[in-house]
Order: sequence, then C-alpha cells, then structure tokens
Amino acid sequence: MDAPKQLLASVLLLLIVFDISHYPGAIDARPLALQRGNSKSFFASLGLECKCCDDARGECRSSWDSYCPKLKCHPWKSH
Repeated sequence: MDAPKQLLASVLLLLIVFDISHYPGAIDARPLALQRGNSKSFFASLGLECKCCDDARGECRSSWDSYCPKLKCHPWKSH
C-alpha cells in the first residue's frame, strides 16, 4: 500500500473510532422485545410458522386468540 493510502486509511479509521466513542448508544445490541404479544401474524412476519401447544393432551393448534404459554415455532421453509 502506498504511504498516502495508508495515511488516508488511518485517518478514516480514527474518525470512525472517534465518532463511535461519542455515540456509543448508536451501536448497542438489545434483545427483541415482543410488543405485540405472541400473535400468529407477528411470528409470520418474521418468517416463522407457530403452533400453540398448551392443550392438556399435548395437542397443538395453529390458531389462538390470546397469549399462548407454549409456542412451537419453526422457519416456514422447514414444514
């Protein structure tokens, strides 16, 4: 690498590090909070097919109206 290219790369790297150090919240990672509950349409928007398996006999259903404590989800392509 030429000296001017190395200098330019070094300056750009320093600018990036300086920028990140002043705005650390811009790169934070957080767990996804499910604001919409556990509706079937929400999981479908993520590419998942889910079934609610809270039946006493262990049977699963593909539709539910309220909160489901035992969801089994798979990517839609795996079905």
